[in-house]
Amino acid sequence: FDTRKFEYHFPTVIAAKLAIADDLAIPLARMSDEDRAFIDSILTETLNRSEVLARIRDYFRSRQSGEDHAG
Repeated sequence: FDTRKFEYHFPTVIAAKLAIADDLAIPLARMSDEDRAFIDSILTETLNRSEVLARIRDYFRSRQSGEDHAG
């Protein structure tokens, strides 16, 4: 039994991007090209809400912690 089929999926890529921007409290337009490309790559793979947000949060948390410790 695959429970992923019953999890919430974003209806569109735009809806996913709006949710990501809201979750991170950062407008996507202010992000670097690299960050937006990472988001786009995830959204081409899946629109599963829990998977998308988990991967986005992990990516941005690891980047922030790395920046905090630099120099």
